[in-house]
Amino acid sequence: MNEELTTQPADQLISKLIDRTNALEAICIDLLTKTGYSAAQSRIVFDNYQIKYTQEAVDKREAETKAKELKNNYSTAVAEFKEVAKSNYWTQVFMSKKEVSSHLDVIWSQAIEGLELPEGAKRPLYEVPEPSIDMLIERRKELIRSIESNNKTLLDETIKHCEQSIIDVTKSLEKYRDSEIAKLRKDVDKSPSERSKSIKELEDDVAQRIRKNLVEQRRRITSSKVSLARLESDQDQLKDVNKMLGNVLSATK
Repeated sequence: MNEELTTQPADQLISKLIDRTNALEAICIDLLTKTGYSAAQSRIVFDNYQIKYTQEAVDKREAETKAKELKNNYSTAVAEFKEVAKSNYWTQVFMSKKEVSSHLDVIWSQAIEGLELPEGAKRPLYEVPEPSIDMLIERRKELIRSIESNNKTLLDETIKHCEQSIIDVTKSLEKYRDSEIAKLRKDVDKSPSERSKSIKELEDDVAQRIRKNLVEQRRRITSSKVSLARLESDQDQLKDVNKMLGNVLSATK
């Protein structure tokens, strides 16, 4: 509302607002008739818009849109939660009920992070069923295959080799750089600007080669550490599978 209206008494303000509303209504109907509507059709169209755009109707539509958005957010979170929980089956199956509940709470928290949910929305119930004998036998085979595919000694040696490579390659390239720079500085066939340019190009090239080796060796180190962690996890889980399988088989005798 402009300053002219806000500085006037209430009765004058109401009168001016009514005048302006009437003028806007007349303009709208006039424009509608110019687009091809008859006067009667224009009135119907205008009245329909009045009904559609009352503050109550606008508020209702916004509330419905918001509710739909929150419902979709919840559905998305539930789907992600169930997918992750299902993928963690063999981790959860050996936990106590309390540990499973805490683990599911963490998965749910990650699934809803950054999402606005309906008021009172809770983590969905999720059951971790006991594995059958066939499931335990199959899981045991999977774990043994995974364990046999990873050589701990080789992985440890790979990590040590890569760590040493970072040191050795860096030192070697830096030594080469310093030696070449010394030669360039004594090169009388080049002008000072040419020597500076050559030195800068050499420094950039060596720095790039050092970075390239660093990235590659760190990638191999990370990959080896991931494999070691998986190997350790598989070995621990194999013990749990063997124990549970033994208990189940003993109970069936």
